[in-house]
Amino acid sequence: ILHCIEAWGPDEQRRAYEAIARFERDGLDRLQIMPGASELCGFLDARQIRRGLITRNVKDAVDLFHQRFGMKFVPALSREFRPYKPDPAPLLHICSTWDIPPTEVIMVGDSLKDDIVCGKRAGAFTCLLDETGRYGPHDSLPEDVKPDFMVSSLPEVLSVLEEHFDLAPVSVAESRI
Repeated sequence: ILHCIEAWGPDEQRRAYEAIARFERDGLDRLQIMPGASELCGFLDARQIRRGLITRNVKDAVDLFHQRFGMKFVPALSREFRPYKPDPAPLLHICSTWDIPPTEVIMVGDSLKDDIVCGKRAGAFTCLLDETGRYGPHDSLPEDVKPDFMVSSLPEVLSVLEEHFDLAPVSVAESRI
């Protein structure tokens, strides 16, 4: 929808964005945390592993999320950051902010066409969160959108990280060798 709106004239864009903002404000009261998110963030925090956020929600929703649930994502890129996913720019921006190559991050998301494509285009590892099974089996996905990993819950992301990645922090001295 956001891509379509950008092609409209200024007045139509303003009205459309106002309607979306009203809808999103109404939804803020129902904002909930995904099952397993707190545990996953605790796991990452305990290992000093950074996490960022790329969302199409407005900054107010991101701020409320941080305030309500106490889980900080830094940076947290909201709808105001352009271009939108699936362009790799948001993920590349996070990697640049962290001063690491995209080959050292994993993009976790629930959308093949936005999150996974963004991660793949950036050169990152990708993990599709498919809670409902709507995407079908991993081997049935087209190659251009096939994620490196596919899970049905956030706790499974924790298992993917433990099983497939070296999570030991690298000291400054080690990184210069």
